[in-house]
Formats: sequence, C-alpha cells, structure tokens
Amino acid sequence: MDAMPDSDLATNLAASASREQLAAPISLNIVSPLVAVLDLCWIVLLGIGAGLLYDALARGGYGDAGNYVGSGMAVAMLYSAFAHAAGLYRAPNLLKRRVGRSVLIWVGVFVFLASLAFLLKIGAMFSRGEMLLFFSGGLIVTAASRIAVASVCTYVVASRALAPNRVVLVGSPQELAANDALPVLERYGYSVAAVFQLPGQNDAGLHKEELKERMREVVRCVREERIDEVVLVLPWNRPDVIHEVESELRMLPIPVKLVPDMMTSRVLRHPLFELGPTKAVELQRAPLSIAQRNLKRLMDQILAALGLFVLAPFIAVIAAAIRLETPGPALFLQTRVGFNGRPFRIYKFRTMRARDDGPIVVQATRNDKRITHLGALLRKLSIDEIPQLFNVLRGEMSLVGPRPHALAHDNEYDRLIATYAIRHKMKPGITGWAQVNGYRGETPEVGMMKQRVDSDLWYIEYWSLWLDIRILLLTVVRILKSDNAY
Repeated sequence: MDAMPDSDLATNLAASASREQLAAPISLNIVSPLVAVLDLCWIVLLGIGAGLLYDALARGGYGDAGNYVGSGMAVAMLYSAFAHAAGLYRAPNLLKRRVGRSVLIWVGVFVFLASLAFLLKIGAMFSRGEMLLFFSGGLIVTAASRIAVASVCTYVVASRALAPNRVVLVGSPQELAANDALPVLERYGYSVAAVFQLPGQNDAGLHKEELKERMREVVRCVREERIDEVVLVLPWNRPDVIHEVESELRMLPIPVKLVPDMMTSRVLRHPLFELGPTKAVELQRAPLSIAQRNLKRLMDQILAALGLFVLAPFIAVIAAAIRLETPGPALFLQTRVGFNGRPFRIYKFRTMRARDDGPIVVQATRNDKRITHLGALLRKLSIDEIPQLFNVLRGEMSLVGPRPHALAHDNEYDRLIATYAIRHKMKPGITGWAQVNGYRGETPEVGMMKQRVDSDLWYIEYWSLWLDIRILLLTVVRILKSDNAY
C-alpha cells in the first residue's frame, strides 16, 4: 500500500516508527497522575516539616507530627484541585516549566485558606509562624518541582524510555506539509507510525471509491500495527471530506482527532471563551480588564481630587492673571476625541488670543504670534493642562493615556495613519508615554505623528499601574527641561 506521500515531511514523520527501542509499556499520559500524587506527598511532608521546625525554633522542643498532618492534607488537596483546573497535569504541560503558574496556584491556595479562616473566625486554630514557614517553603519547592518534572519528562521522552503514543496521520499533502506542529510530535511522546495521503483532493472533490479504498488501508494499518490514535490533517473548508473520513473510521475503537488547518490554527491561537450556549474565539481583547479599569479609575479620581484641592489657590491666581492680560475667559474649551471615538470638551487655561475649535485648527508653532506672553510660560511648563483634572474627575480623561488631539487634527491623521484610531481604545490622558519620550508639541510631518502614535500603541499594549506611576514621575522631569512645547 502507498502509505507515504511523496514529501520529505512525511518521510521524516514516519521515520520515527523505524527507531524501535526497548521502552516501558507506559506513556506520558500515565505519568501525569504520578506527578499529581508526588505533589500531594511533598506538600503533606512539607506541612509536617514546617510544623516541627516551628516547634523546635519557637518552643525549643519537639512537637507531634500528627498535629500538622491535617493542615498539610488540606493544602495538598486544594493545590491538587487548583492545579488540575489550571491544566498543570496535562501531559503536554509536564514538558514545560510552568513555574509561574504553579507558584500562582500555591499563593492562591493560601489566600483562599486565609479568607476562609477569616470568614469562619477560626484563625486562632492555626499557628501563624508555622503557616508562614509552610508558605515560604512551598514557594521554593513548587518552583523547583516544576523545573525537575519538566526536565525529567523531557529527558525520558527524548530517550524514548516510555512507550510513545503511536499515531497515524491521514491528510491532504498541502496540510501535511504546512502544519508546523507535526514535526515536533515526538517531543511530546508521540510516534508517527504511518502517514496516509488522501488521493485526488482538488476543487472537484474526492472520488468516493478512491477515498474508501484509502480508508480501508488506514483501518488495516490501525489493526495490524497497534495504533493508539488517528490524527486527521484536513482543510476545515471541506466538511464533506471530513465527514466522509469520519464515517469510514467510525468502526475503530480508538480516538480520531482533527487538527486545525493552516487558517484555523491562526485563529485558535487566541483564547476560547463561553458565549451563551456556544463558544467563541477572542480575536481581540480589551486593553484593560474590568479590575484594571477600576484600579486605574480609582487612582485617577484620588490624585485628580487631591491635585485640585492642593492647587485651587494657584488655579485662581492663574485664571485672574489670564483675564488681566487679555480680554476673554480664563478657560478655553475645545472639542477632542476621547475613549472609543466619543467627542468631549477639554478644559485648558487660555494661552492664545484665538480660540480655534472647528473644522480647521492650526497647530501652535515656535514664536506663534497668537500666543500671549503669559500663555507662552504656561505652555512651556504645561501649566495650561492643569484644568484637565476636571475632565479626569468627570471620567472623560485619565491622568495617563494617549494625548487627545483637536477634532480637525484627529480626522486628518485618521486618514493618513492606518493605526491612528487604535489610540481611542483607552481614555486620553493629561500626559502619556509619547510625551515623556519627547513626542510632544508641533507635528509638521506625518512621520512625527506616526512616532507619537507608535508610542501610544506601545503604552496600550503594555499598560500596568507601575507604568502609569513611572510616566507621572517622568512627566515632572520632562516638563522642566522641555524644548518643544510651545
């Protein structure tokens, strides 16, 4: 039978079947529960050890190991439950150093226990010193155990000491050649016993008799070679072919799995979520989670209210000085584009004689005659932005974020820069990552605005509360030595 397609990939995949070695009759899937049991054991032993050590250090004597078995078992069972829910014991994850995930699970277990003890008012039953030793020791051991498990499992799989999961690949030549997951199957405990190329696959479809004959060959191979799984490598835009192959393999008492094709695999790299009665792939996530948005909003509200309270006398003096220098209001309101593209009215101290706010807004330039004497100083030190703290309190702006531009400029750059509108995924800020990196002031060239936009997009992608604090601190430094604000 012609089980091999004419391609180097198929030859390499099937070559693993010829490297027969004496192997233990167990696979990596069997190792998974063994690792789970090992975790249960070391956690209980660590709990007992932490208790005995605390007794020796704090009480100067030997304690009873039986007193600490219960707490050790409670932590062990919770850790095992959380780890199974997080997929830590899945066979592919045993080959990866999931140190961060395992440490996070360990921390989560103790946070859960502490919350439970607080709610039930049973905290007095536990020794804080013993639990602190237990927690600290566990952080080290859980990280070390994950590294050890990954290293041992990787070595064992590479040495072929375990019996690999024997699979047969059935697919189109294009998908077999393009799927980059197939050449590394051996690293995950699989052995490709044979590769079957489906005949005559084209736009006109498959000849049913040829397909049935090829599938009979697959069935004979599965029965004669003790195959564990059949893996289908077929294009997902041909449901008729997938259904026909599935029907022909229905008689086999082994799993039949369909791997994503080239297009679908790119989609499935994104997270999968429940959507009512079905599932959905999240092609694009929100920049901030609900918790992150609330945290950022809380910091904005506290600092903006505190700033307005402290600066109230200073704001009154500046407003009076503006009114005395030139006729007109102290504050200047202009339409800007905010979060999700929604327009809002931004507050600024008036620094110009002109108050442009329409389809045409001319950017301020060096030695601009429209700028007043006091306005030049206010713009130099960015004092004109202080009234935007009111916008922050109103929820229209944040302390840190992409700087909002006049509506006329926003419409212009939206046409010239493809990624410009992505800036509106977060609330605009009084200051931002672009500003502390020197991208502020006039932008006579599109390239200069492109640099500003790229900085804003980087901020959106890598936001953190610490990044906001860092930007606020850097803003003070940059303001004092700014040369391009006018």
